[in-house]
Amino acid sequence: MSHLLVKELKSSRYRLLGLVGQGQFGRVYCASHRRTGHLVALKELRKERFPTHKFLRELRFLLSLQHPNIVNCHALEHTLNGRYLVMDYCEGGTLRNLMGEGIRLHPAYSLKLIEDILAGLAHAHSRGIIHCDIKPENILLTVQPDGWTARISDFGIARLSQEISRDGTGNTGSPAYMAPERFYGQYSHSSDIYAVGVLLFELLTGDRPFSGQPAELMSAHLNQPVKIPETIPPGLQKIILTALQKLPARRFHSALEMLTAVEAAATNLQSEFSAEWAQVRLLQATTRLPICAFKPLRQEILHSRVKQVVGELGSIQSGRAVEFSSPRSGEAINAPLNPEVAASDRVYRVFGSYVGHQHYPAGIFQTEPDQDGEIPLTTIPLPDTVQQVVVRSQGCFAVTQRAVYWLPTRLWSGVAQHGQTYLPPGARREHAPDEHLLPQLIAEFRQDFAVAIAPNSQWMATVPLEPDRGAIELSFWHLGQPHLIKTLTLPSSSHFFQLMALDSRHVALFSHTVDSQANACITGALVEILTRRGNAVGSLKLPVPLHSLVASPTPYRLLGMEPGHPNTVLLIDLKPLQISRVGLEISPILAAANDWGYILMAADGQIAILDNYGQTVGRIEGPPDPVAIAPLNPYGLLVSTWQNGQGNLYILDLRQLDLEFMF
Repeated sequence: MSHLLVKELKSSRYRLLGLVGQGQFGRVYCASHRRTGHLVALKELRKERFPTHKFLRELRFLLSLQHPNIVNCHALEHTLNGRYLVMDYCEGGTLRNLMGEGIRLHPAYSLKLIEDILAGLAHAHSRGIIHCDIKPENILLTVQPDGWTARISDFGIARLSQEISRDGTGNTGSPAYMAPERFYGQYSHSSDIYAVGVLLFELLTGDRPFSGQPAELMSAHLNQPVKIPETIPPGLQKIILTALQKLPARRFHSALEMLTAVEAAATNLQSEFSAEWAQVRLLQATTRLPICAFKPLRQEILHSRVKQVVGELGSIQSGRAVEFSSPRSGEAINAPLNPEVAASDRVYRVFGSYVGHQHYPAGIFQTEPDQDGEIPLTTIPLPDTVQQVVVRSQGCFAVTQRAVYWLPTRLWSGVAQHGQTYLPPGARREHAPDEHLLPQLIAEFRQDFAVAIAPNSQWMATVPLEPDRGAIELSFWHLGQPHLIKTLTLPSSSHFFQLMALDSRHVALFSHTVDSQANACITGALVEILTRRGNAVGSLKLPVPLHSLVASPTPYRLLGMEPGHPNTVLLIDLKPLQISRVGLEISPILAAANDWGYILMAADGQIAILDNYGQTVGRIEGPPDPVAIAPLNPYGLLVSTWQNGQGNLYILDLRQLDLEFMF
């Protein structure tokens, strides 16, 4: 897995998994312990910014702070590359991520995060440590099934920064969150409380109480009164005004006193929040984009329910030839890329035990329908119900309940040309089809299974869906000339639910983790990563339940849906582990990923278009009752609907819609 790493630390117990930030004294990495796999944050300490004699004097303060709402420091790691603080790792990013444009956090949860921050401050203040730089960027988040836990970072670092500032070698503090006395080099426990007051104001209103350049901010903090919008409940107005008093003596006397006041206000306002936020539990999208009308380029009436649709634009496909051997002759059959085929577009669909195929020789956005108004559909039945197709530039793999078949591109051309359809084994036909018109059986299984096929089509991995209790049976297959490579039995206390090829060299197993003390309640997900040769790389624990995952063209990035939060989706990066919740205006039931972002569709037909950063960039009023969607790179979309025995297949050109997005 060396290519997954940012760099190696010489003589270190930790393996770096990725750069996650830039701190005041150096870079911050996500890392895993080589023996246990436990994730930590390694904060680089550059000697020119952090002299050793000053750091050692402060290390005891860092180690003394052990609290659930503080990013705890565990050790100092000395390596040949430098010095690193070993800290708790927080996969949810910073509080700033939840305060972005177009996002509003549930007010009850805003108060919950403020309570977390005050609890951490109370612990630090009781030990005589003042943070001096409370701001959203210094509040890290750990993801929980019901939201987040806020944890204060850079404790002790800020204290040392203050000493460096007095030495004239640096500057600390963020003017937007600084108490008046901080501008004169004075600070106390109440200085942190003032900063929390600014945070509370910003979380509830979306803006800070004062804005402008540093000099303007200084003047405002010193002289201007705080103006609180009337939309803020009176109880919270009083808390904010007390926290933002100009004189330290007039503020809350301690973080614990302010915490008690916030907890009481949250209890009193619970019913008010419930009425206003009845449909949304965590995040609400505040940017209301115009909803575009649904203008399909093509529409086809369906006579059977489609389980999956997949589009392939030949003009953007590339790859080398892959050999697949015939299950009858045993001879390798070469399936090279054909320039004429590569220039055409194809749409595959799955219904029952059939795989359907439509060919657009001039391209899907140029080809005109025939005189009957439809592009001819070629179908091939298979012996069992088809679960999915995996499309590659040379054709597709068809996965049934008990087998995997290879359907090369030339198979469809042959079937259409000869007017023949492949029959399952045992079926009679007066004239048997040619050998080259048969799907090629890759592997058969005794029970239902999950499969992951590598992007380069060279291998696949399979797992039975009913594994033995306490174990997962993982098999690897070579696809060049199909044969079983090896089978591994992996001990597991989790419940497997999905298998995914992360890239051409790695596969990931996803399992539910459960709390046996809470009636087997699902608490999160476990990701086990192995190489294509079956060597274990490591595992990651995702702290949220998931019920489906969609792979993204961005390596190691996934989109997931979580039960209990219908108006949010999760963007998950596995390298390094980072989890972001995205608030939506719809409740999606279908999701697909494209090079430029994500497509989400609700049961009522509403479609949301997201960019790669999770920002909603378009809304479409689509048809109700969707059953399958798929992107058609780079700007197409396939939508299949079905209701009461009727359905339609739509093809859209997103460039023709009034979306605020450039493809």
